Amino acid sequence: MTMLEDYLRAVSRLLPRSKREDIVAELRDEILTRIEAKEAELGRPMNDGETEQLLRDFGHPIVVAARYRDGPQYGVGPALYPYWAFAVRFAVIIQVCVSVIVFVVKALSGGDIADAFGAAIGSGVTGAMTLIGFATVAAWLAERKGINLDYLNTWRVQDLRFLDFAFWDWTDVQEWMEQMKTSKHATATAGFDFSDDFRAIGQSTTGRGIAIIVVGVVLILWWVGLLRFGLASISIDFAALSLYPGALTQVDWPGFKAELYWPFLAYFAALIAYGVVMLTHPGGVRLRGLVDIVIGVSAIFIAAWIGTASSIAPIVGFNSVAQLIERVLAFVAHPVPVPLETVVTLILTFTAIGGFFRALRGLWDVVSGGYAERGRLTGQSA
Repeated sequence: MTMLEDYLRAVSRLLPRSKREDIVAELRDEILTRIEAKEAELGRPMNDGETEQLLRDFGHPIVVAARYRDGPQYGVGPALYPYWAFAVRFAVIIQVCVSVIVFVVKALSGGDIADAFGAAIGSGVTGAMTLIGFATVAAWLAERKGINLDYLNTWRVQDLRFLDFAFWDWTDVQEWMEQMKTSKHATATAGFDFSDDFRAIGQSTTGRGIAIIVVGVVLILWWVGLLRFGLASISIDFAALSLYPGALTQVDWPGFKAELYWPFLAYFAALIAYGVVMLTHPGGVRLRGLVDIVIGVSAIFIAAWIGTASSIAPIVGFNSVAQLIERVLAFVAHPVPVPLETVVTLILTFTAIGGFFRALRGLWDVVSGGYAERGRLTGQSA
């Protein structure tokens, strides 16, 4: 019975190790019973062809072993698929937008159009495949680790609109374009209406949580070098773009990135943590408030450090509010070419201000929040 043993050996390799011997013994008895019945029917021993057909009728080893395996046997299960689809679509949109921006900048800087287009396509496809792969691995791990999504137990009707985007396809785009031809405002009766549904997705805790996680993951992958947008290959003609870089052209940018490597990595990780909290605990106002405080304080620290202690601090920093106002007034008086030093200074200033208000909002949520949203949900169902 070499053929039977080969078949059972193949099945056993796919079975849980702890149950392998018992299951194989059970399968052997069942198959031998079928062989005996078939040989009794034929009145003679079965030949190899008949034995192989009987084993084929019994089932492929993969199919047979699947009946006995514990846990999920798929990469992305039905409960997680909408989240995966939403994340993949959002990540690919980010990648496409970045590729378009890189292409436009290269083209406007006097680069070869064909080369710029090819580089944009290459980085876009590679980046999209990388992001899809990471999303799939994340879903696979979530399936096998039994990660609980609180949303599935405490969902709200207003959060369901994220499913529209998760299952958006090109048919929805075509329907929307047809509606735009016949109606200025084009209110969708079915499918995905961009003007309406993106606002609804923005109001969905689930949609915002997934989007924030995706943005954080994309930033981390780019920051550590696993995701390349083609930015390093851009040779910018500042004059053609009406930009004045000033002393920024003399900065050791690889050294500057090394200075900020861990602070930025921690900041991006905090963004992901915020998205995870929104997704797994949509009613956890206090918990979100704590993460908001961390993100806000981190933004203030990073902006302040760049402006006061980093290698570019002498270029973009300022000693007083009066000096900042003076730079802004000079910028307003002579906006072209755009002084990038002043632009960076303003970005740092508004980053610090935004971080302050975000930390303040987080503190308010911690003090007065609690599981307020969940309380409203409970009250509605009572």
